[in-house]
Amino acid sequence: PACAHLFRPSPRPSPLTLRMATPDIRTEWGTQRRLAETMRHVDDSDIDELIDRFTRLGGGPRFFAKFHPQASWLWRQYHGTVLQHTWKPACLAMVLAFATVHYMESDGRDWPKFGVPHEKAVAQLLGLERAWSYVLTFATFINSFFLSQSYGFWLANKGNTRKVQGRLNDLSCLLATHAERDEQGRFTERARALLDEMARWVRLFHILFWAGQVRPARADEGASLSVLRTDRGLSRLCEREHLTRDEYELLVGESYRVSETQRHSVVLEWICARFVQARQGALLQGGAGMETVFLDKALALRAVCASIGDDAAARMPLAYVHLVQILVDCLVALAPFALYAKVGVFTIPLVGLLCVFFRGFLALSKSFLDPFGNEDSLSENLSVHCLVCEVNAGSVRWASGIEELPRCGYSLAAGRGARR
Repeated sequence: PACAHLFRPSPRPSPLTLRMATPDIRTEWGTQRRLAETMRHVDDSDIDELIDRFTRLGGGPRFFAKFHPQASWLWRQYHGTVLQHTWKPACLAMVLAFATVHYMESDGRDWPKFGVPHEKAVAQLLGLERAWSYVLTFATFINSFFLSQSYGFWLANKGNTRKVQGRLNDLSCLLATHAERDEQGRFTERARALLDEMARWVRLFHILFWAGQVRPARADEGASLSVLRTDRGLSRLCEREHLTRDEYELLVGESYRVSETQRHSVVLEWICARFVQARQGALLQGGAGMETVFLDKALALRAVCASIGDDAAARMPLAYVHLVQILVDCLVALAPFALYAKVGVFTIPLVGLLCVFFRGFLALSKSFLDPFGNEDSLSENLSVHCLVCEVNAGSVRWASGIEELPRCGYSLAAGRGARR
């Protein structure tokens, strides 16, 4: 039956399949245009491949890139580092520095090749050098502070994603430990059906939640998870028996129309309502305390899910990010002229290092502000695929682990117990 459907892992898609399913997304496009362009390029087989990847029980990628603390290993890394994002502007700055040095030393040079130029030769640059030194001090502080604030935002999102997982596991654990059992300590048939249905809804809730939080981006492998929040994506989920026809109609029907990004809220209400029905029908054992805890966990889940979207909508004021960008760009652009008055030909390598460090700080900060890759950042992204696969595994782990209770060696009847 649909409520007992278990997801099977599928083989990793080929690079050709991923390229065909990923359209050419432009950075300036908004969410709706990105999603519309994606839907034009995907067919049912692409959506099926997406469903297979995000409904497997475990086996997902790493949450984010690991590192080894050895310096020799760190020095060999390129992909996912600031070097990958800054080598082009660093080379451009070094070319500009080379042109400056060549111009200043092309005629009438009377100082050593690797020496510091005479003050008379660079007198016109001394004022710029002094002003640049003030900008350097200011930019160092602002850029460092910006990075710390961005990293705090990234940490908060990482914590919230784990809280979502934790609350879903809490619900599954409470259901498994309080479900009706027979005299042998096994789940009754109707309790097993309830747990299967609840586990499927937990998976569906989590998938629809993240489908509403992400959007098509350059970092996607294959079709974007956001495809599954559309009517077409839900239709494929229904045909693949990950939700029933009745559930599909409730999610997309005109009479119960909800926003594509809020459909997970409906599933959470299903879970709470079914819990209340199961308590009334004695499918779940436990008193008012158990009901209070379960509903508190459900409301905490709703709150943390809402906070992820709220934080993303107000992650950093535009004026602040704009100021830091201008400050760093001006610092790097003026460096070839300002440094020449102090270090001469050594301006060329120093400008490259300066660009790597300051623009690297800025690139890393903006990457921290985009923890799920929605703004096309390609590094420091938290893997939504990993989160979904872990919750899929947790949805069945709790009921499977307590399918049968150990034999009890003493009486559990009311009153004084006696050893057997």
